[in-house]
Amino acid sequence: MPHFKPVIITTTTATREEAEKIGLLLLQKQLAACVQYEDITSQYVWQGEIYRDPETRLVIKTARCYYGEIEKTIRAHHSYECPQILMQTVSRGFVPYLRWMKAQLGL
Repeated sequence: MPHFKPVIITTTTATREEAEKIGLLLLQKQLAACVQYEDITSQYVWQGEIYRDPETRLVIKTARCYYGEIEKTIRAHHSYECPQILMQTVSRGFVPYLRWMKAQLGL
C-alpha cells in the first residue's frame, strides 16, 4: 500500500465523556478509522507534585498525514493544559485491516 503510512495516536482525557466527544469528532471528520477507549489509572508528576488519577485513554487508528489535524482537534476540545498526544508508527499489520483503514480515511 504505497503512500499510506498507518499510525496509532494516543491521548488521555479526564472523563469518558470528553474522550468520546473527541473520538466522535475525529471519526466524523474522517481523520480516524477507529477510536478505542480504555479506562485507566495514571500516576505522573505535574508541576513538581505526584498525582494519581482515573483517565480514559484514546487509541486512534489513522494515517501519518492526519497527525496535524488530529492534534489540532484534540487540543481544541481537551480540558488539559498539556495533554499527552503521542504518535507511534505501525511498521506492519494484517493487510486486509490496513486496506480497511485506508478506505475509511478516504485515502
